[in-house]
Amino acid sequence: MAHDVVVLGATVAGLTVARLLASEGFGVVVLDPNTEGISAAIGHGVAAIGHASTVANMAHFYGLAAAREHTRRNIAGLAQINSVLPDAQRLQMRDNSLPGGDEGETLQLAELYRGEGGKADVLVAPDAIALMTEVLVVDPAAYAVELRRAAVAAGANVVHGVTVTHLTRRDGATRIYFRNNMAWVHDMGHVTGMAVIDTLGVSPWGRVARIGPAEYVPVLRCTPAEPVTEVSLHARPDVWMVRPTGDTALLLGQKTTLNGVADASRALEAWAVANLGATDLEHSRLAIDPSDHGRPVVGASAIPGGFYARGNGRGELMNGTASGHYLARLLAGHQKSGNALPPISKLRAFGSRVLRSL
Repeated sequence: MAHDVVVLGATVAGLTVARLLASEGFGVVVLDPNTEGISAAIGHGVAAIGHASTVANMAHFYGLAAAREHTRRNIAGLAQINSVLPDAQRLQMRDNSLPGGDEGETLQLAELYRGEGGKADVLVAPDAIALMTEVLVVDPAAYAVELRRAAVAAGANVVHGVTVTHLTRRDGATRIYFRNNMAWVHDMGHVTGMAVIDTLGVSPWGRVARIGPAEYVPVLRCTPAEPVTEVSLHARPDVWMVRPTGDTALLLGQKTTLNGVADASRALEAWAVANLGATDLEHSRLAIDPSDHGRPVVGASAIPGGFYARGNGRGELMNGTASGHYLARLLAGHQKSGNALPPISKLRAFGSRVLRSL
């Protein structure tokens, strides 16, 4: 018997869609090449209604309707994160990421957020104007553990340490072939799904959804001279985000190429020392998937039964959750679309829910 959904990758997007569909009674299997917790424990751990620069870019390139849809998905994503981690830390975010700090555009963005049910204020200071919103701040590794636990508790089967080798489509279902990552295991396994969601880019449509080569973000953990009490976004070439992590702070720079990340790391360190009095400096980097003007690539593949969700890596917590929630609604038939799971899957899910209630 074919499973209803097979998810490639125990990422934030993958585990979110698995948890939501499994909780509705659908049969879900997740295949992941890494050990438990590795795939989802990435990113900066900040979930927001939106970033001013991203939403402004989306409105410019796609129109206000797309920007509003992005905001609605993020608000739904915040609710999903809070349902998994109800004690997640809530902080204020001072968003100065809009290039030029245009007051009129900042006011318009605040109104857009509020129009979709979010909370936003505008703070006007002599030297700058900021969009103030509330964000959820979590430890990515801790969230990965809780998200996997929630997916399994909902009924999803999450399998780690397996690499997908190829897929075939026949008779309305997709067969996924995989190998165990242990070197001495040579037998190939397979699983069949009515729909396949690719969050790793291992399938033909997932590779297409990558859009372009990976980009890199310099990351710096440090001890500031004074405690950092809020999240802040900047429209500067040397720093993008500053967030508190207990007594330390986590800083992210702007996206760059692999060749440029070393220089970007030095610039980020110089800013931290000059503006935060930073000491105890620890450098790292994030490899991120390119996004289309900040728009996570998510939706139905041209190949029947195929779906993809590619979050923008430095914001995987937010984009991954929003994408996973969107795809779960799409497949479960809660959102008007021609890509819902077939009636037999819905019938099985209904039967599963009835049995759980007995």
